[in-house]
Amino acid sequence: MANLQDASIGIAKESVYKTGVTPTRWLEFTDESLGWDKTIVQGQGLRAGSDVARSPRRVIPTAQGSGDFTVEAISKGMGVLWEACLGSNTSTNVSGSTYQQVATFGALPSYTIQKGTVEAGGTVDAVTMLGCMVSSWTLDFPNANLVTLKPTWDIGDLTTATSYTTPSSYPPATAALFHHASATIASGTLTAPTTTALAAGTTTLANVRGGSVTVNNNLAADRFNANGTGRKQKPIAGLREITGSLTVEYDSTTMRNAMLAETPMSLILKWEGEALSSGVATLQVVIPEIKLDGPLPTTGGPELVTTDHSFAGLDNLTAAKALWVVARTSDTAV
Repeated sequence: MANLQDASIGIAKESVYKTGVTPTRWLEFTDESLGWDKTIVQGQGLRAGSDVARSPRRVIPTAQGSGDFTVEAISKGMGVLWEACLGSNTSTNVSGSTYQQVATFGALPSYTIQKGTVEAGGTVDAVTMLGCMVSSWTLDFPNANLVTLKPTWDIGDLTTATSYTTPSSYPPATAALFHHASATIASGTLTAPTTTALAAGTTTLANVRGGSVTVNNNLAADRFNANGTGRKQKPIAGLREITGSLTVEYDSTTMRNAMLAETPMSLILKWEGEALSSGVATLQVVIPEIKLDGPLPTTGGPELVTTDHSFAGLDNLTAAKALWVVARTSDTAV
């Protein structure tokens, strides 16, 4: 009999959209909202003697799913999610047992996700979701807390007929959590990451207390065509949007002036974990150019003034990529 905390989420990349595969990785999630939405249309034809809508006239022309889950960012086992979020993720040996994964924008793959939900009596019910693609994702790094990743999924189909796969391949329990104490944030002249070298910036942003980065893949997810039996064809990624926010202590006019003058800035977010055979476990999010939006700093009393600057990530026509996610890890493969 399972305990309530034995709920699970397993994932595997599909070779063909909506052709289910057996999960090969399981994730340590903190919450999930993966659901299924039916488009219900009720016939409206009048019929003498009918007092309420008739059951045979209720149909479902289309159906699809959506939802998200949250995972804490850790030093191992994250590569599959970064590939799902961005589309491309490569792994290169740096030295010894140290590898570097570099994720960038590419064609988005689809996944089979199976979630196991535990009944009050201990039975685990499997719901298997097919054709799952990341429509957007958010990396949160709040002040004095953990770094978390929340991918939001578009779901092409669903079945309850597939047997539950018992979880077996989790990230190691000893994998390090990335958190506020190991954070460094930089800007200035960017040294872009390579397959084996981390990114670097020339200017430390010591006044940033926390923030977030969000990428919207802008999926064309409404491809309900004839002969599809009410299910969609594979969504296509559109023009990606990079947005985010930085909570900044008002210790100078630098960020205010950058916001007012539309000054381009690079943004290099970095967290470190345990020691590896070469260096330490590292997570980086690298955006070659951001431009800050409002607001102006405001005073609400005698407290320290902080400002939540929103920003947009843009193509500066110089950097090779508009965004990189880099992971230094002992994982030998994505």
